[in-house]
Amino acid sequence: VFPAKNHIVVVNDNGEVWAHPVAHGSIGGAFQLPGPAVAVHGVPPKFVTLDKHHSRILVINASGEVWAHDLDFNSHHTGNAYHVQGPAVGHAAHDLEIYATKNGLAVRNSNGEIWVHHYVNRNAYGGASKMNSPPIAVHGTPARYVFKSNRRFIVVNTAGEVWAHQRSAGWEHGGNFGGAYKASNDAVAVGGVPAKAVIPWKNYILVINQSGEVWAHTLH
Repeated sequence: VFPAKNHIVVVNDNGEVWAHPVAHGSIGGAFQLPGPAVAVHGVPPKFVTLDKHHSRILVINASGEVWAHDLDFNSHHTGNAYHVQGPAVGHAAHDLEIYATKNGLAVRNSNGEIWVHHYVNRNAYGGASKMNSPPIAVHGTPARYVFKSNRRFIVVNTAGEVWAHQRSAGWEHGGNFGGAYKASNDAVAVGGVPAKAVIPWKNYILVINQSGEVWAHTLH
């Protein structure tokens, strides 16, 4: 489950892509974006993420290759897979997550380090450079969800506390992240119907539970 610009995108276990439009605080009914199956063939996928800046799904396989499927929300279509060229990404055992950014791919590892691969162009990226920032999601109460939201990394721990690291301007080109601060007074995804997915949406955290209900928490 991924946040897009005006949609919530769901890739199911069969590789089908579905989307729900979001407008004025309401979530619309699902529609399918027909096309080839995503992340079910070839080298097994390690990460799947949404590149909302380029309207495409990125599949990073166990070999560190990056493959992309363009999404067309107007014609309701998922495009064929194509290879985004560059060195292996996220294939190390300690790499935990990959985030698509406007200018590249950010990799978070188990040491809390962030490494960034900058795009050379839409279809190619370069080698990794390490950000000079405090460790993310490695201290205190164990992290349950970690995601990128606007200019922040958000950490939701197992107690439901929400912590954030603010990004500096131009963080992908030599900037950094600040220390952690409390970003919500709510306990997130710890009570009621168990959560199935937790995603960022503008200045909110959306919790999608196993009944398909969507609950929103405001971020400071």
